[in-house]
Amino acid sequence: MKPTTYVGSNVAFYIEDANSPGTFLRPCGLTSHTFSFSKNTQDVNVPDCDDYEAAAWVERGVESLDFSGNGSGILAAEAVEDWWAVFNSTASINGRLYIGANTDTTNGHYWDGKFHITGFEVNGERGGKANITVSMVSDGELTFNTVT
Repeated sequence: MKPTTYVGSNVAFYIEDANSPGTFLRPCGLTSHTFSFSKNTQDVNVPDCDDYEAAAWVERGVESLDFSGNGSGILAAEAVEDWWAVFNSTASINGRLYIGANTDTTNGHYWDGKFHITGFEVNGERGGKANITVSMVSDGELTFNTVT
């Protein structure tokens, strides 16, 4: 059986339109996205009560869940003000992380929640185009959804 795959350009970060709450827009220019989810645990050594000299097995309790990510690509003039506004705010923003097209009701998924844009990096080189890298972290719980 051949698996169903996702187009790489459909892995993307969307931000809520400040002028239209509940509407999420994909800022132009980002061509690469990386999403990282992590689980923080607490280790506990649990002894063997029948043999206290035996090596204890480590059990782990989950303390917290976390998300961080970044996107990079061409700096689109149309997106500069949007990226600056969300970076320059001390409040978290509403966003969505998509895997699959935001219209793919068969295989599309997204995480929804609050985010802080923690990095806004612009670089350029003579003879090339200006590039951007943005970094983000979650601010609280993210919910996993199916595109409907």
